[in-house]
Amino acid sequence: MNISNPARPRRQPPAYGLRVGLALAGLLAASTLAPFWLPLPDPNRQDLMAVLAPPGAAHLLGTDHLGRDILSRVLHGTPRSLGIALACVASTSVVGVLLGLAAALGGRLADSLVMRLADLVLAFPGLLLALLLAGLTGGGLLPMAIGIQIALWPLFARMARANARVALQETHVEAARLAGFSNGHILRHHLLPPVLRQSVSLAALGVGSAILTISSLGFLGLGLEPPTPEWGAMIGELLPYAPEAPVQILAPCLAIVASVLAFTLVGESIAARLTGGRE
Repeated sequence: MNISNPARPRRQPPAYGLRVGLALAGLLAASTLAPFWLPLPDPNRQDLMAVLAPPGAAHLLGTDHLGRDILSRVLHGTPRSLGIALACVASTSVVGVLLGLAAALGGRLADSLVMRLADLVLAFPGLLLALLLAGLTGGGLLPMAIGIQIALWPLFARMARANARVALQETHVEAARLAGFSNGHILRHHLLPPVLRQSVSLAALGVGSAILTISSLGFLGLGLEPPTPEWGAMIGELLPYAPEAPVQILAPCLAIVASVLAFTLVGESIAARLTGGRE
């Protein structure tokens, strides 16, 4: 009689997290397109006769302290916040993955240089790095984007290096080397696939982090130039009027929460499935 313990079945991660994340992401995508097909008022048009107007037929979410339509500003801010975050994460993931692969394949010197630089960057909180760069340069789109990219690339580099080093120890990779396959062939067919799979989940989490950083810098007045509609800047502008305009200040807050939650749920769900749902 076989008395060996059966292998413990893998617990699959719950599906609702991915579904909720995808539903929120779909809502954000629709919000991104809304300014192009909805008859929204100009987000920068001021109406001093309707300052802090409550929600109503003329302004569904009310107006801010300058009489600007809140719904229009929130929807016009969606493509900016999401676009900047996606662009930063896309470019950072490419750079980080390339540096991680170089560290795994380039020998001890390359590995030490890349990893020590990554450790140095990771010693500082990402928001602090973006804040320092934006503060030293006076804020704006370019310093903010560079700060986000500097903060995120070590995550992709460490992930790519770890996955590549594991793949290099696999039997089939050793067999490919002994068979005389080139390093380029091994990189394309054996190293890149696991690295790219992990990059998808890490990129989704990175977009949520980037949106939070963009909003934080905007709240501090170091983000996009006013009067450009941006969620964090809207919160900063409406904060002194919060008792008089609770709905108006709640709208950009909910937009930030929904965006970060969407990409976090999607990223964590993908990561759980890639690891088979193991805790």
